[in-house]
Amino acid sequence: MARFSLTRLVGPMLVWLATVAAGLVVAAVQGFGAQTLVPVGLVLAAPALLTLVLTPAAHRDWAQAIILLIWTGFAVLGGLLGGMGTVLLVFLSVPVIGSLFHRGRVVEGLLLAAIALVAGVLGASYLGDVGLPLGETAQGLFSLLAIAATLALAVAGLIAATDGRVATLDTNGKTLTRWREGVAGGLFEFDGNDTLVAANAQGRMQFGLDALTGAIRLDRIADDAMASAVLTETAAAARRKREPVEARVALGPSSVTGSHLDARFTPLNSGGLLLHTIDRTDEEARLESLRRSHTVAEREASDKTLFFAGVSHELRTPLNAIIGFSDMMRSRLFGPLPGKYAEYADLIHDSGQYMLDLIGDVLDLSKVEAGRYTLSPDTFDMSDVVRSSVKMVRPAADAAEAAIDVDLPDDDALLVTADRKAVRQILLNLLSNAVKFSPKGGRVGVSARPDGDDLVLTVSDQGPGMSTEELKRVGEPYAQGAAGLSTDARGSGLGLSLVRQLAELHGGRLEMDSQPGEGTTARVVIPAEL
Repeated sequence: MARFSLTRLVGPMLVWLATVAAGLVVAAVQGFGAQTLVPVGLVLAAPALLTLVLTPAAHRDWAQAIILLIWTGFAVLGGLLGGMGTVLLVFLSVPVIGSLFHRGRVVEGLLLAAIALVAGVLGASYLGDVGLPLGETAQGLFSLLAIAATLALAVAGLIAATDGRVATLDTNGKTLTRWREGVAGGLFEFDGNDTLVAANAQGRMQFGLDALTGAIRLDRIADDAMASAVLTETAAAARRKREPVEARVALGPSSVTGSHLDARFTPLNSGGLLLHTIDRTDEEARLESLRRSHTVAEREASDKTLFFAGVSHELRTPLNAIIGFSDMMRSRLFGPLPGKYAEYADLIHDSGQYMLDLIGDVLDLSKVEAGRYTLSPDTFDMSDVVRSSVKMVRPAADAAEAAIDVDLPDDDALLVTADRKAVRQILLNLLSNAVKFSPKGGRVGVSARPDGDDLVLTVSDQGPGMSTEELKRVGEPYAQGAAGLSTDARGSGLGLSLVRQLAELHGGRLEMDSQPGEGTTARVVIPAEL
């Protein structure tokens, strides 16, 4: 079925009527009476007015045929009323009208024009013998205005017919629009009724349109029901918002170039839509691969966390028993031990305690990573937590011959709403690290100070410090600096990772400052109210 632009047909008709009206005004100024102007004007305006009446249905074949017959009849009438000279030019109006539809109509218009020419010549010859139906004055005015209007119509029709923005269809129903072929991706034009007007070759390939016949509607352009629904909804949204709207569409098996498209609908002033489609199959495949990798990684991380949690929990019971029996041996509860056995009891106790601390860190870290570590906030004095934590670490500091300096406000209580157990664990890990890396005679500093709405806990030492590269890895599970690997009291590398994650659970952060040979300062900033 032929497609056309509304302005393509209406424009030339308005030019015809304007030319006729202008001619009548000039004739009236020159003294022509109403008895001459009225019949001439009605005859000349009739074909254009009838065409405008049929314009809403002009996309149908029957309406186009009627419009061509109207202008053919006018061409014949021009020969009858205007004489031999008029018919030789007025017959051109028929193929001009045909060019406003499509190529096939031009051929039909030429055939009808030939018929009109013959009929007009014969009629003009006959009337020349029997007398013209109009007087000589009206005949001359009619001929002049008919020729002027036909020339104006030819110019307007030529401009409309060569408008590159309107697509035409060949005899196979395939759209032939040159400029659309240079656009990357598919390009489609739909009229106000969502019927396909034009499509470039790449667009037809994307949707497999070459296999379809007849009029193609937007809701039938894709063979997949879901894709059709997405396209229809996106088109409706573009019309409603009066702005371009985009959506990603998954196509069915008829697609040749890909399975996923980005569709962008742009509303047109005529009420139609312009659809631009870009093949995104490769991008969608990459996204799907990333989604699968992410799912696998999450599952593996969950499995790892559950494994560590299960193993850690199972190991604590026997370790507690080992530590308990070693304590009994060290205390000589059942009598003295030979020297070597007493030394072995101390080693068993220290190793067991180290293992128990390590398992505790692993269990807590596993809970945090699995999202199962639940904070239990309450309001307490941070100064009390700092003092009690220092008391717990002081024996290790005395053994390492390191002093601990505590800096707390003298008067006001440092009230904070947080998880007391988690905050204590943060302090114990930081203090244990500071004591472990302090040299003999070194000093460890610990302070707690308010900073606006936050509370800042600071722990510093005079140990070997860390390089810039080592600082970048601080907080990663099992990451240790060179000092941690060389010291006799080697750790697991989990302490700072646990500190960082517990701080972040409170909405805070861990900050580290260090230089090789100049010690390390760790700052934990947490909100004063959780």
